[in-house]
Amino acid sequence: MSAAKGARAALRQRLLAVRLALSDHGQRTEVLAAQVARWLAAQPYTCVAAFWPVRGEPDLLPMLAQWLAADAQRVAALPVIEGDVLRFAPWTPAAKMQPGPHHIAVPATAKRVRPQALLIPCVGIDANKYRLGYGGGYYDRTLAALAPRPFALGVAFDCARVKSIAPQAHDIALDAALTESGFL
Repeated sequence: MSAAKGARAALRQRLLAVRLALSDHGQRTEVLAAQVARWLAAQPYTCVAAFWPVRGEPDLLPMLAQWLAADAQRVAALPVIEGDVLRFAPWTPAAKMQPGPHHIAVPATAKRVRPQALLIPCVGIDANKYRLGYGGGYYDRTLAALAPRPFALGVAFDCARVKSIAPQAHDIALDAALTESGFL
């Protein structure tokens, strides 16, 4: 493992430990979900992809369910790994789910949609909006491949903010990032 990969792996592990240790996780999730809801309400998007929360990530699905309920034309989606990129399957609170790769639930449908915006979980996020994820590179490859590219909003708790993730050549900056304290 290169020194850069080793440093990023160590940073990832440290940030995950801090996130998992949050004693006020539920309260922070509520505040962050409200921030995302306000942002979404000001956007023209009718198709938005979020994420199934794992490893202490904020659960935005209740907020997304409310967003869906407010307008029958809206579509929500969750990522599904297909090859080395993500595709997006429609999701509703009533959607049947099934186990996906990495033990993350995915909608049990072959249907795919093209979101106009992606709500992307971040293990770490820096001021230049470079995201540190779990190391698989799926979001970077997906953002590089999609045309037109959807708006990419990183979503994380304040504890994920770092000076720099030491971005590599393959890393793609997000369009914006939001924590419970607001935009970066």
